[in-house]
Order: sequence, then structure tokens, then C-alpha cells
Amino acid sequence: MLRKEWIPISPQDLITDLETKDFDYYVNSMLDNVSDDVDKRQGSIIYDAIAPAAMEMANRSTDLINYIKQSHVATATGDFLDWHAQDKGTSRELATNAKVTAHIVDDNKNIVTNIDINDRFASIGADTIFYYVIGKKDNGDYLLQAEIPGTTPNGYTGQLLPVTPNDSINWAEIVEIYAPAKDDETDDSLRERLLSPNNYINYGGNITDYHTMLDNIKDVGAVQIYSAWQGGGTVKLVILDNNLNPATDTLLNEVKVTVDPPNESGLGYGLAPIGHQVTVVTPEIFDVTVQVHVTSDGKIGLDILHQNIKSAVQNYFNNLRKSWSKDTNFQYSLTIYRSQIMAAILQLEHVVNAEMPKLNGEDSDVDLTFTNEISQLPNLKDVIIDD
Repeated sequence: MLRKEWIPISPQDLITDLETKDFDYYVNSMLDNVSDDVDKRQGSIIYDAIAPAAMEMANRSTDLINYIKQSHVATATGDFLDWHAQDKGTSRELATNAKVTAHIVDDNKNIVTNIDINDRFASIGADTIFYYVIGKKDNGDYLLQAEIPGTTPNGYTGQLLPVTPNDSINWAEIVEIYAPAKDDETDDSLRERLLSPNNYINYGGNITDYHTMLDNIKDVGAVQIYSAWQGGGTVKLVILDNNLNPATDTLLNEVKVTVDPPNESGLGYGLAPIGHQVTVVTPEIFDVTVQVHVTSDGKIGLDILHQNIKSAVQNYFNNLRKSWSKDTNFQYSLTIYRSQIMAAILQLEHVVNAEMPKLNGEDSDVDLTFTNEISQLPNLKDVIIDD
């Protein structure tokens, strides 16, 4: 019997075709080639003889679908996507470790001074988090890093117990998470990076070079770069932490020391090229109060309805922060759209209608300011709901 001539089709068409080739397809196809004077009903000898082969061929169709999907960046997942990343000279961004500030005192509430680098502490509670000392601040507080990577330690502040014996310690507590951790990069995020066009080569302190520098500082979640903001050789980096919140003073100092140490600014002792004087700051918060009139179907309590609405508006603001550092030809812009807030509310169950919301009492969208002097970060201050 002659094989069918292969007709080139798209990968998606091939997947669609293979999805139709399930067990029923193969068993019926084989039964069609059996004489009609033979019992072909389910449970017959011929049916039971060909059923295992049909099942195996259906499984091969499923395998082929997976092979096709994993061979393309747009549909690959897991380790296969990691292999595609390696082909492009990059890799998945791995989880980081949270860094915290700890206040540690003796019986007289004086700062304990005999604590060494790598001394260990532990959180209290059922799921213990271990930390080790990585440095000390000028005010005497200690800098600690969580031993486990990922975002779990981001939610813990409070008492610490010394693991490394030290009789001088009376009380220890985490007072600040100055560099929140992040989890392993998701498939969606890695895929977006791999598919994004990059027409610029990082070289010699250009903007793309600074993006690469900051990508390698894993405690920085996002950055805006303003070149020559005070003349040639000056660069301003506006950064957020991994939770896309304003960076703490401790994190700002760490990034400054890494990129362009303060006492040797412009001399090339950091990542920045010789002659570049780098300023590292965090954006100013732009508070927004949203006021909206909604009509519900009355099937749930107002408290639950209001909470759902506030969560929907907060999710919109969270998404705004995710696009805060994206630029068009190295120009930053971000607008808070009332229509998108209303759309997010209307998608909620039990909301039957909503009026166009007001932002800070005004019937207009809000354009955030991004200049050499000012960079703003949207923050949802309150949601006022009129029923």
C-alpha cells in the first residue's frame, strides 16, 4: 500500500490533526479494514486483538503532540524551555534569598557586639526559617539572610532565636525585610523574555548595559534608567525591590556600592564604567483614591462585595507596577485608566453595573510623571464604594 504524500502544514494544524487521532480513531480505522462478515463488536476476538495496538498508537499521537510543543519556545515548558533559554545564551532566573535587618540587644537593651558573620538565628513558629549574619549597619543592627530561597521568608518579621550559642543575647527580632526574595522565574516570564526582540547590544555603559547590570543584582525587582540626567557621565537608577515596592535605604546603599561605590564614584570600582557617576534612588509614591458607584444583584452581603471590588482594583494597580519599568524607545510612561478600573469591577460576579470611577476626586485618567527629576509609583490608597 502506498504511503500518503506528506503535505506541509503548520505546527498548530499538525497538533490539531494529531488530537483527532485518539483510540476510537485508530480502532475504527483498523476495523474498517476487516471484512464485514467478521464479528467486529466490542468484546469480539478481532476487536480485542486490535484494541491494544490502537491504544498504543493513540498514546504515540499524544507523545508527538508533546514533542511538537516542547520543540518551540512559544509552547515549551519546564526543562525543555530551559534548554531553549540555553540556546539563546540565557537561563531561568532562580529564586533569591530574603535579606533582613535584625535588632539584637542584651539584658540592658544595649546592642550586642560579639556577633560574627555567619552566626545563625531562627524564626519562631511551626515552620522555622533559618538566617545567617552577612553584615552590620552603622547603627549597630545586623544584616541577615534567609538560608532558604524563595518568598516564604518575606512574610516573617518578629522574634528570632539564636542558633549559634551567645550568652550576651537577651532579645533578637527582625525589624525590616530590606530585600524581599523572589521565587524561580515562571515559564511565562522566561518565555516572554525569550520571545522579546532585542535589537540593542549591551556595551560600554549604554542603557542596555545598565539593564544587564541590574538584572544581575537579584535583589532589584525593576529599574528605570535615566542617562545623562545631570549632564554627560551621570546616570540615575530608580529601583524597586522584588515585591515591586520602593527600595529600602539599605537596599539602595547595597546597589550603589555594587554599581558605583560612593567614596570612589566615577572611578570604575563598581559595575559602572570609568567616568560614570551613578545615583541610585527609589520612586516617590503617588497615592490614588478610587471612588466608584456600583449596582449589585443583592445576592451577597455588602461587606463581601466591597472586599471583592477592592481586591479587583488592587490587582489592577499591581499590574500597573509590573509595567512600571517598561519603556518605549527608552521613554517611560504609565497611565491609570478609569475605564480599565471599571472593566475590572464589572467582571466581578454579583456586580451588574458600575459608573466610571473618579480618581482623587477627578473625572479624568492619571498620567504618572517620569522625568530626570521625578519618577512616580502608583499606590492604591483607598477605594470608596457608593452603593
